[in-house]
Amino acid sequence: MNTASIYDSAIAGLQYAQAGMVATSQNVTGSNVAGYVRRNPNLQISTLSPSSIEPGGTAFSVEGFTRNFNALLQGQLLSQQSKTSYTATLTQAVATLDATLVDPSASIAAALGQFFNAAGSLANDPGNQAYQQALAGAANQVGDRIRGLADVVGTLEKDARQGMADVLNQANTLAPQLADINARINAATVPGVSYPSGDLLDERDRITSKLQELIGGTTTINGDGTASYSVDGMHLVDRTRANRFSQASGARTITADESLPISLYLAVPAGTQVGQQSGSLQIGGRQQVTPMSPTAFKDGQAGAYALMVQNFVPTLQKSLNLLSLELVNQVNSVSSGAGAGSINPIFGFGSTSGGSAVTDLGAEQTANNRSVKSLLASASFDELINQANPASSQYSSEVEKVLLNQKFDARLFKSVASFAASQFANVTATAATSLEGLRSTFSEPVTFITSSVANTISTWTNQHKTNEAMSQVLSDQKSAISGVNLDEEAANLVKYQQLYNAASKMIQTNRQMFDTLLAMLSGN
Repeated sequence: MNTASIYDSAIAGLQYAQAGMVATSQNVTGSNVAGYVRRNPNLQISTLSPSSIEPGGTAFSVEGFTRNFNALLQGQLLSQQSKTSYTATLTQAVATLDATLVDPSASIAAALGQFFNAAGSLANDPGNQAYQQALAGAANQVGDRIRGLADVVGTLEKDARQGMADVLNQANTLAPQLADINARINAATVPGVSYPSGDLLDERDRITSKLQELIGGTTTINGDGTASYSVDGMHLVDRTRANRFSQASGARTITADESLPISLYLAVPAGTQVGQQSGSLQIGGRQQVTPMSPTAFKDGQAGAYALMVQNFVPTLQKSLNLLSLELVNQVNSVSSGAGAGSINPIFGFGSTSGGSAVTDLGAEQTANNRSVKSLLASASFDELINQANPASSQYSSEVEKVLLNQKFDARLFKSVASFAASQFANVTATAATSLEGLRSTFSEPVTFITSSVANTISTWTNQHKTNEAMSQVLSDQKSAISGVNLDEEAANLVKYQQLYNAASKMIQTNRQMFDTLLAMLSGN
């Protein structure tokens, strides 16, 4: 190896050591930064010496840094993050409901049991005031329990709507940020000459990871390093173009209103080309607005909130409303005996306007002009719930409208029985026995409500445990490739320091050789 080769190799070694120390310092600094991907200096061999007798040595140079990144693994992790976020949001959202269902002091079944037990006691002695008072008190407890559970479900719906709005507003904030990062990646990329920094790519991955967590969807890493993000086949971000979610009114901020699950739009500015940012939302003339499907959100937090608002909560609300309707209808219809009228009303629906309570369902009309009482008598509890499901082949809009009628909201259900003696004036032994006989009639609806909810929550909990385990496996695999090991970095730092010292020593020795040679030639 000649002197020039030695000098070139020393310079190259010095540069490689410098690059290695820069990469190591970045790795150590980024070890606590979420989404940071470990870097290594990219050593390129430019001239290879096949043997030690060749006049030239092996030459190498540093050409940027290698980002330890696996695109396939990242894609799997993003998809799994969406699923884990989905089940985590579901289990967190129903935590209060789950606690209410297992709380004996809030149990509807227990309250109904006490009510029918009181009716059975009254049947043995209809004139006993203590038994009468016990029945009135048990009726109040039934009203409180059903109303309390309905309030929990109502709060669940309100929170889910607000959560959905917050998630989509966050997505609208992140979309232009991703488009901006894409533009900067484009500007830094000259194929074969320059490539975007690892920091830009890390930020790209952090934003797409957050979007996946928020609204599920699909992330696509393009050949130029930019990222595109879509939901249900429609782009929220297409390289450097950022669209946005909006409501039918075109409001830039999404609010938790009644139309939230079905009035979301993906606003796509008409005529906007790739490389241009979308402007402010315009509904008239210049704006192409594509409505989102109600089932567009399948994963992520948005998917969980959509399921809560569109399916889980409405089904539970209809079930509680129907239970309340059946109690008003059947309990208040109990007869005092042959040829006698019904007992004084025990249950009813309060009025939000301060009017009298609704206690006679025979006087209430459906959309098809028949009484609510006859509608309830036309099918069993589970059949009516099935008919109120828009996805069912037995769907009946008449039934659904009754069960969603604000007048029959379970949050208005209450006991209208007083503790006065007049309340029980026409409660005979026959009437009390008939009341007690309704126990079996209501055991099935209550079991239907509680078991269906419990089974659903249990399923979500088990799915979340599975998703968490899978996310951890993928995260560990990614960390093995992209994560920073501080012990390894410490060893690398020592290695690069030794290389730097060795290269410096070679340059210093080479200089001393030249100084000696020049001194000899000059005769000094």
